[in-house]
Amino acid sequence: MNFGRGRGIFDGLPIPPEKSLLREELSKIDESWSATRFDSLPHVVHILTSRDREGEAQFLKDQSDVVEEVVDHVVHAYHSGFNKAIQNYSQILRLFSESAESISMLKVDLAESREFLGSRNNQLRQMWYRSLTLRHIISLLDQIESVSKVPSHIEKLIAEKQLYAAVQLHLQSTVMLEREGLQV
Repeated sequence: MNFGRGRGIFDGLPIPPEKSLLREELSKIDESWSATRFDSLPHVVHILTSRDREGEAQFLKDQSDVVEEVVDHVVHAYHSGFNKAIQNYSQILRLFSESAESISMLKVDLAESREFLGSRNNQLRQMWYRSLTLRHIISLLDQIESVSKVPSHIEKLIAEKQLYAAVQLHLQSTVMLEREGLQV
């Protein structure tokens, strides 16, 4: 087993240029150490069966030190961004929770309103019908008021010798009264 063969598995790490030795050391670390399912048995067997156990153990310790230093640099490089992301995530979760509470409260309020309006449905219908009736009565009263002014307006038109306009006004008023069923 060769521990000195690495193919740049740590190339994407934020290692500053002044720490190029770290990058070189990382390139010497075997790719099997970065595997998702790390199997330590072959490495232990290699060290135990090696002629220079202390040398292999020291080599392993040196690699561990390099990895620890790189991890320190990575943590330092990404700490503030990670911390800010955690805070933002926490705020988003809080806002989602508040929104969910507000929505559930709105659903309860809507259900209560629907129930309240359902129980008042007959009263509301009667009030609506009454408001329509009152609007119609007001409209009729406005028309009656305007018709009540017609005789004086016709007399004025006759006095001014505008007979055609007087006849037209009389006909319009009669048609309106017939339409509304208010004939005298």
